[in-house]
Amino acid sequence: HRAASSCPRETNPGRRSRTTKADGAPAYSCGAGASVQRGSMKLQLAMGRSQSPAMEKDSEAAKGGGAYEAASVNGPEDDFELWDQSKALRSEYRDNRWSQNGWSSCIPISIILVLIVLVVLLPLMDHSERAGEAGELTRTGVGRLGQPVLCPDTCSIELVESIPEGMAYPDGSPTFRSTFQAWMALLELAQDTVEIGSFYWTLKGADVYNHSSAREGETILRKLFEAGTVRKLRVRIAQSAPTSASPNLDTEMLAKQGAALVRSVDFPRLVGGGVLHTKLWLIDRNHFYLGSANMDWRSLTQVKELGVLGTNCSCLVQDLAKIFDVYWDMGAPDARLPPKWPKAYAASFNCSVPAHVEFNGKHAMDTYFSSSPPMMSPAWRTDDLFAILDVINKADRFVHISVMDYFPLTLYTRVTHYWPYIDDALRKAAIERKVSLRLLISLWDHSRPSEEYFLHSLEALSNALTGVDIQIRRFIVPASDDQKKIPFGRVNHNKYMVTDNTAYIGTSNWSGDYFIDTAGIGMVISSFDTNGTIIQDLQSVFERDWNSRFAVRLS
Repeated sequence: HRAASSCPRETNPGRRSRTTKADGAPAYSCGAGASVQRGSMKLQLAMGRSQSPAMEKDSEAAKGGGAYEAASVNGPEDDFELWDQSKALRSEYRDNRWSQNGWSSCIPISIILVLIVLVVLLPLMDHSERAGEAGELTRTGVGRLGQPVLCPDTCSIELVESIPEGMAYPDGSPTFRSTFQAWMALLELAQDTVEIGSFYWTLKGADVYNHSSAREGETILRKLFEAGTVRKLRVRIAQSAPTSASPNLDTEMLAKQGAALVRSVDFPRLVGGGVLHTKLWLIDRNHFYLGSANMDWRSLTQVKELGVLGTNCSCLVQDLAKIFDVYWDMGAPDARLPPKWPKAYAASFNCSVPAHVEFNGKHAMDTYFSSSPPMMSPAWRTDDLFAILDVINKADRFVHISVMDYFPLTLYTRVTHYWPYIDDALRKAAIERKVSLRLLISLWDHSRPSEEYFLHSLEALSNALTGVDIQIRRFIVPASDDQKKIPFGRVNHNKYMVTDNTAYIGTSNWSGDYFIDTAGIGMVISSFDTNGTIIQDLQSVFERDWNSRFAVRLS
């Protein structure tokens, strides 16, 4: 599903404040930030413009041809470091200092003055610039640091799922609206605009494999065509650049027939590798879908998917639309990443300053959207990796994860690199805070055999230390002989995490590549009281799947 990729260097980790624990371990906190050294790779989380980790590889890795080092997008002024003066300058007053030794003493004085300018004045100027930007962001939506932004909407939000045909749960199991029903509802709500951020398009059976279960995908494609032609809605589609394997014939047809404006984002040209992996719908910039389902008929009937549907959520969608705008503008001919993203793209809220939203007429919850890759996360946007680490770090009792792939590696670089950040955070939570971990990882025809070794390594900690509880199961979607003929079907494609206080619903698989050079979005929803909330609903989905006959222990 992805091409081999590599990523240019990132020189700017953002301006989050940095703290370092005595043991050198990560200290992930929205308020504090972190800086962690792991061998030759450093993860930096710093307070400021974009809340983005910086990945740095040593020169040897760079020579390997598969280095993934992200490029700075915020300009050289972000790269000033704090200089420590380790020596006190002393001088003796001598009456003859301006005589024969005058010039020799003048030189060091000049050097000192230059250093004072660099160390003192430039940081002050930089601080002034940041203060001005912070004030501007406060006026345009971002509240004071640590204080949520109050959203006036009474937003309706719900989980939506695709349950593959022929896959049944016991009576009384949690059920939710289907992805197909959610997309149809969004199209019916649309009055002015339909905007879709997507990986690839195969909504027709003929695109992949002619099968009766393609009917729902074909219905969605027909409704989109009618929206752009009969209903005269403005349909805009930002997609990953077509390839020979994924020619995106559906969007080509929509564009040729005047039903949609289509732009393709060329990630290899922009950042050196990766794809647009997001699955996003925006309707009238008031309603949205975000989740794991691709624009693929199999995502509606043959693949297990999970996402979130939001209606009457203009406050949230206005921020989510800024991520779509990045995709759209980077899909323009000859587009280039700007040295510094304009303020129009700045996030309205983030990990440090979440939106306070009243969902479904109940108590308000803290919410924000994260994105990847770092070089496409403008000012104030929390990076997707940071969001995941922060959710893990803030869990008190349990962390439950359901993803298709789980690897502490990069999988699509020419040279495989160790990428331990999520794995380290989970181990640390289980060992130091005794947080209970459960991971539900997909097992299907395209699973890599090596994945099992990493999962065993993580689960083995339960036997090594008292009080550590880590359990891992594989989720298998059953398939009939007929269903087995459908390529790349019958898999649990979920990408979510739920804890005792937070829900995270994303669009990325959990290996390093998806957070380094591939575009994805995460939605984070937090509350101390989870009763009757989407957090509780997500936990019910996990418990249903974990205890089902489709979940098996590691081999």
